[in-house]
Amino acid sequence: MVNKPVLPLSPIPKKWEKPLRGTVKINFDAAVSKTKTGFGVIARDSEGFVIGGGYGFKNEEMTGDWAKLYAFEESLKIARLLNITKVTFETDCAKHQ
Repeated sequence: MVNKPVLPLSPIPKKWEKPLRGTVKINFDAAVSKTKTGFGVIARDSEGFVIGGGYGFKNEEMTGDWAKLYAFEESLKIARLLNITKVTFETDCAKHQ
């Protein structure tokens, strides 16, 4: 049995890009261990300044996809809390099979 690599052998460097003027970009991600799920959210304006964010943990086991969905849900809460009307949501693209 051959194991597939979890991440690409030649990772493509990513750089944060500013959103359009008047738009806020919210980046979110999640991590899963055996019994806990953690998430992080950060909101930046079109100049790259941090205007909000948050992080947290759940004592719950989840798949990676469900954890991402949970982090996205938390991102929506932050957008509403900050009264953001124009927003772009972004997360990484690495997926573990």
